Amino acid sequence: MAKLSDTIANYLDLRKKILAKQYAPVYLLHGEEVYFIDAITELLEKSVLPESERSFNQTLIYGKEVKVHDLIAMARRYPMMSEFQVIIVKDAQDIKEFDKLLTYIENPLPSTVLVCAFRGNKMDMRTKVGKQADKFGGAYYAAKLRDYQIKDWLPEYLRQKGRSIDGAAIQMIVELLGADLPLIHNELDKLLINVKDEFIRTTHVEANIGFNRDYNVFELQSALGYRNFNKAIQIAHHMGNRAEKGEILRIVTNLHNYFGKILMVQQMDSPNKASVASALGVNPFFVEEYMVAAKGYTAGDMERVFNQIKLLDLRLKGVHRGSSTDGELLIETIVGILRAPQRV
Repeated sequence: MAKLSDTIANYLDLRKKILAKQYAPVYLLHGEEVYFIDAITELLEKSVLPESERSFNQTLIYGKEVKVHDLIAMARRYPMMSEFQVIIVKDAQDIKEFDKLLTYIENPLPSTVLVCAFRGNKMDMRTKVGKQADKFGGAYYAAKLRDYQIKDWLPEYLRQKGRSIDGAAIQMIVELLGADLPLIHNELDKLLINVKDEFIRTTHVEANIGFNRDYNVFELQSALGYRNFNKAIQIAHHMGNRAEKGEILRIVTNLHNYFGKILMVQQMDSPNKASVASALGVNPFFVEEYMVAAKGYTAGDMERVFNQIKLLDLRLKGVHRGSSTDGELLIETIVGILRAPQRV
């Protein structure tokens, strides 16, 4: 297995310590990948105290609701008939004059577990507050994961759930949903409820995430790759009628990435199945489709393709959209990709 990113590796290490009841007196959780911030916050919320002790010894507040001096006073209280009290501050980036918390962090109460969660914001760890919090082992930064890092994370996540997944299914999930980790987990959790098999395959993903098996973005891409006009229009029409809000917009990224890979093949010297699979990072089963598409689209075709995809993105976001539905815009794009412009 490839070396895990710091975001994933540090999360797993922190999670292991919390489950082993090795608590830090202060946690500063910050970064752009909010899934991991929320996951650690929830773990501390549910694991430090038994449910019977939470009503007296656990406090959940939001940054905009609390002043620093009040937070310090709360943190210096002793728990009631319990080993710990837990204070969780969500959206801690909204606390004004947060640096004044240093007076507490320099000498925290051992019986208090203070959790400050900065969702979507990176804290400057060079500050005195950051450096002091880091000494206790409770500072955690969650950088935004890239697509390939999400592919490293999903097997670990499913292992925690007692499941496993094959590489093709992981790639399908990322291509369907992009790098939106909260959305991926939401869809995965629904899939795990519906699928009882221990091993997750592409058939499970096709049946439970996004469009159905016959009319999904992969079938659409394949029809475009082989320049099958009738099939592509049929799939686009069906997808447009069944799509939920925002689903067509996600397809824009899929199409852009798909034709980006075709462009990569076109730029390769003497491509073969092995070299293409390695360069694109795709299952060898799909290589032939990319190689056929690379031969079927000229340089002028590719320029038109990317222009059509960019136009679709803008129109779906409201630019020169008119009264067209998302499905109608998708069909117009497919026609624009596969039909060469009239020449005079």
